[in-house]
Amino acid sequence: MTNDFEKLCGWIDDPASALMAQESFDIQAVSFYNDIAGDGAGKVILLHKIYEQVTGTSFPVWMQAIGDCVSFGFALGVNVLMAMQKSFDDTQEFITDTATEPIYGGSRVEIANNGVPRSILSHDGSTGIWAAQWIKQFGILLRQVYDTVDLSAYSGPRAKNWGQQGVPDFLEPIARLHPVQNYALVTSYEEARDAIANGYPVVVASNRGFRNQRDAEGFAAPYGTWSHCMCFVAVDDAADRKGLLCCNSWGNDWIDGPKRHDQPDGSFWVDAAVADDMLKDRDSYALSNFVGFQRQNVTQLMQKFNLL
Repeated sequence: MTNDFEKLCGWIDDPASALMAQESFDIQAVSFYNDIAGDGAGKVILLHKIYEQVTGTSFPVWMQAIGDCVSFGFALGVNVLMAMQKSFDDTQEFITDTATEPIYGGSRVEIANNGVPRSILSHDGSTGIWAAQWIKQFGILLRQVYDTVDLSAYSGPRAKNWGQQGVPDFLEPIARLHPVQNYALVTSYEEARDAIANGYPVVVASNRGFRNQRDAEGFAAPYGTWSHCMCFVAVDDAADRKGLLCCNSWGNDWIDGPKRHDQPDGSFWVDAAVADDMLKDRDSYALSNFVGFQRQNVTQLMQKFNLL
């Protein structure tokens, strides 16, 4: 792992602030939902493959430019959640990717600025709980043009600017149309396994680092320390070697080696015990109930107004 990549680690490891925020937002742990406990036992669930079937596109592999990894983990989680909901409900549209910059700026300024010491925000980074609360309270924006703001492509400078100034006010009511209505704290491999088995991606923030080479089974070995956020999108609890598939935001080539279950470039499998240790940092969340984009019969309207 090079120092260049390590500079992109942007999770703020501040247990006191995270706990204060969790208590303030009155969140629940996945284990609170007893009806999903055990659902992933002995199963192989590949949300990345469902995503590809539903969207007709390759699973996204993104590359961050500053320490805004938390926004990338949550944006990918929302992408997967949108695809899962479309797979269950054909009236839902999957239009384009979730923009990261609003999650980054909103989590730091609109959410964290109330009661968080400014010194914490003097450098790049965010926490899982701030980002989770942003997408619930304020919602998400897409990779598209909004009036004078073009979010169709990621911009590191924009992320850095919004991380200091916040999201432009006129975008907030637009984002609020599409919130993620529920998120839940995930603290163990079993909770993550069961969440993924129900179609809920798990955004993981921890200090665990990994080698940049996958082994013969597609796993990366723990190595070093990253204060970093990624996303778990698949589980294999049926194999002798159980684990979760972790998607990073460092592009295609930061890691190399064999793959399993047709995993995306830039991803790696994490052993169950290692994932369990990562989730013990208590700032990782399963996402559910995205208020999506209903399919509209515009052709019917065109016919109604004699425009065809």
